[in-house]
Amino acid sequence: MNAHVASGRVAASVVLAMMGLGLGLLLMGSRRSPPLPVARCPIHGIAYDAELEVCPDCAKTDAAGGKGGTR
Repeated sequence: MNAHVASGRVAASVVLAMMGLGLGLLLMGSRRSPPLPVARCPIHGIAYDAELEVCPDCAKTDAAGGKGGTR
C-alpha cells in the first residue's frame, strides 16, 4: 500500500510542477518589453538610439553643429 501512496504523490507533484511551468510561460509570454527607439542615419547608415538628437558621426562634423573633425 505504501508504494501506491508514494506513486500517487509523485504523480501529483509532476502535475503540479507542469501546471506551474505552464502558468509561468503564459505570464512571461504576455510581458514583452517595449521596442527600442532606433533610427538610422541617412548619411552614414549607422543605427543609433532615436532619443539622441543626431547620429554619433554627424555630431563630430561641422554640419551637425559639432566641433568638427575627428577626436
